[in-house]
Amino acid sequence: MNRKIVHKIDEETNPQEIYCTTYQMRNFYAQFADGFFSSLDVMNYIQHQSAVSRMKKDWRVLDVCCGRGLLLPLIRYYAKDIKEYVGVDISETNINEQLRRSGVKKIEDVEEYYPFKLTHLIESVEDMDQFLKPNSFDFIVYTSAIEHMQKDVGFKSLQNCFKLLKKGCQMFLSCPNTTDKKNPYDTQYAAHVYEWDINELRQAVKQIGFTISEEYGLVGKVKKFEAWLLSQNKEKQKEYQNLKKYLPTPWLMAFMPILYPESASEVLLICTKESKNLFNEK
Repeated sequence: MNRKIVHKIDEETNPQEIYCTTYQMRNFYAQFADGFFSSLDVMNYIQHQSAVSRMKKDWRVLDVCCGRGLLLPLIRYYAKDIKEYVGVDISETNINEQLRRSGVKKIEDVEEYYPFKLTHLIESVEDMDQFLKPNSFDFIVYTSAIEHMQKDVGFKSLQNCFKLLKKGCQMFLSCPNTTDKKNPYDTQYAAHVYEWDINELRQAVKQIGFTISEEYGLVGKVKKFEAWLLSQNKEKQKEYQNLKKYLPTPWLMAFMPILYPESASEVLLICTKESKNLFNEK
């Protein structure tokens, strides 16, 4: 099969003909250091730190569509006793950025810099089960990436995550929430190929065998959030107005949707593998 891979989609490109895009979310470490950041950068930092806070000693962690490895600096400080980090990405250029500290400064001795085993796999997430052992990971992080590929490829990647994850363990999965659009190829950003409706994603992970144990909003857009808020009770409206007086918009729109995922433009699902019947695993 011909896999047409592009950095991002331009006006002359038919997204239905694209296998995936390799464009990455902005490096929030660099953005904060530079002094210019948006609610997306704040959200991205929060979700990465939240993922790392769940990691335990001696765990094997799989980072799906790992890109430049924004998890790694946080793991180094807050979960340094994990056993192994495995990053999978289709782009060698993306993975090469993992050899720079916070994606910026080159790391001279990677083995000494990271106190856990660091492994990279340059493959499509559709094929990663051919190179990694089933039931071998304690935690999977799959953030803001499934929308960068065709739906069938994304679905296969979720099946692979289920196959690779140990029973009773969790996947940290986030994606855009595009319930207000009829065409999933009419995306928010040029880097996206197919944006899942959140109900579509819920159905897919449940069909594969996951249980959704937690759900959070990640980020919102001011006008859309305030329009949604008008339909809510006075207490919620007052809570928002009080926070708005103090919190700058990039922080406010990365915090409020956590409580109200139905208002969010991106969502997070914590998916638990509670069975292993789907693939007849032993």
